[in-house]
Amino acid sequence: MKKPLFWCMVMLLLGGDFAGAVAEMAHIGKVKGTNGMVSILRDGAMTPAFPNMKVYLNDTLVTGSDGAVGILLEDNTLLSMGPMSRLALDKFDFSPAQNKYAMQLRMEQGTFVYLSGLMGKLAPYAVTLDTPAGTISMLKETNFMARFGGDE
Repeated sequence: MKKPLFWCMVMLLLGGDFAGAVAEMAHIGKVKGTNGMVSILRDGAMTPAFPNMKVYLNDTLVTGSDGAVGILLEDNTLLSMGPMSRLALDKFDFSPAQNKYAMQLRMEQGTFVYLSGLMGKLAPYAVTLDTPAGTISMLKETNFMARFGGDE
């Protein structure tokens, strides 16, 4: 009777470490700089963003009326957001050794600058930006600015 309990405890302990490892694998970039109010919505909780803070898959970046933020993704894509902006990091896989590429960002509202990184050079077909006006894809070595209104 003690053996099943022992193995259940081992599995629980290993499961906790595995969950931590998976969360660490989902790290996809970092905050390069902030100005004013900038927050990250992660797992339902809003957290203030600071320079050098890691960003993870499924994070949503939000700027206030005086906010601005720069994000550097692992493939050297640079994203910049102005005041009253909202950007969701929905999908990101940059694994050149396995020939796996995927990026899907959702620009919900605000002002954005996008400077394409290595993924745009190696696999432009894998990059998708969803906006209120439509979807932008096939971003081969692309740089652009965009502004989208909110639900005012």
